[in-house]
Amino acid sequence: MSFFYARFFIIWACWLLFADKSRWKEIVPVCVFASSLGLIADQIVDSYIPYWEYYGSEPEIVINLIDEFEVNPIATYLFIQWLPQKQTFFRMFSYWFAWTALTITIEHIHVITGHMAHYHGWTLWHSYISDWILFWIFHQYHKILQLDKLL
Repeated sequence: MSFFYARFFIIWACWLLFADKSRWKEIVPVCVFASSLGLIADQIVDSYIPYWEYYGSEPEIVINLIDEFEVNPIATYLFIQWLPQKQTFFRMFSYWFAWTALTITIEHIHVITGHMAHYHGWTLWHSYISDWILFWIFHQYHKILQLDKLL
C-alpha cells in the first residue's frame, strides 16, 4: 500500500474512533472552509510559486485530492471538537501548541520519508507559523459564526 493511501486510511480511522459525530452539522462547515483554503493554497503553490511539493507513486491529482479530503478536514474537525471549554490564554496557547506540533510532525514525516519537499526557502518553521494562523482562523470562523448555536 502506498504512503498516501495508508495515511488516508489512518486519518479517517482516527476520525471514526475519536470524532463526536453528533456535532457534524456544527463542525463540517469549518472543515469545508479548511479544505477550500488548502485547495486554494495548493493551486497557488502548484501554479505560481512552488514552495512545497508532494511525491508519491500516485498521480498528482490523487495526492492532492487525498490531502484535501483527509488531513485538512479531519484535523480541523478534531481541533474544533476538542476546543477547551474554558478558554484562558494559557489553555488556548497550550492547545494551539499541541495541535501545531501534531501537524508539523505529520509534515516532517512527509519530508524525511521523501514524500514532500520544500522549495524557495520554505521551511518547517514557515509551515509551523502557517498552522498557528490557520488554527486561529478556523477557531474564529467557528466562534464568530457561532455555528453550534445556529444549527
